[in-house]
Amino acid sequence: MSTICIKVSEKEAAAIEAYAIMCGESVSELIRKVVIQEITLKSRHTKDSEIYDYNMLVPVNISNDDENRIIEANYNKIREILGWKKISLGGC
Repeated sequence: MSTICIKVSEKEAAAIEAYAIMCGESVSELIRKVVIQEITLKSRHTKDSEIYDYNMLVPVNISNDDENRIIEANYNKIREILGWKKISLGGC
């Protein structure tokens, strides 16, 4: 199996690790899945192999508004780590 090495800043490493945790993935698995989806233009709406799927984990059986609030908070946590301005997904 091949190994790929990349250099990232401390902030980028922290953001990637935080997002991987939010998705229930290891950093290497998340990066692999994201890159494969990007280079194959794999859409979550296709019937392509699901082995490359990843999703931010949110509790089940919650309202759409609550789900949106969780997702917005997670995105803003990553943006804060990177030193970026917070965003609003609207309607949260």
